[in-house]
Amino acid sequence: MLKRRRTQRLKRNVIYSTATRRRVMLRKLHKKIIWRRRMFAMQQMVESEISPATN
Repeated sequence: MLKRRRTQRLKRNVIYSTATRRRVMLRKLHKKIIWRRRMFAMQQMVESEISPATN
């Protein structure tokens, strides 16, 4: 069982070993991070607009 898991992991590493694949993966990850930050900023703006109105 340990041996099988090791080969699966190796195969996965081989798939992502090319520069192009790594770049694609990083770009996808980066897009997610940017999206998350933007959503957080939107939320902060909405909260800042609401809070002065209530005070």
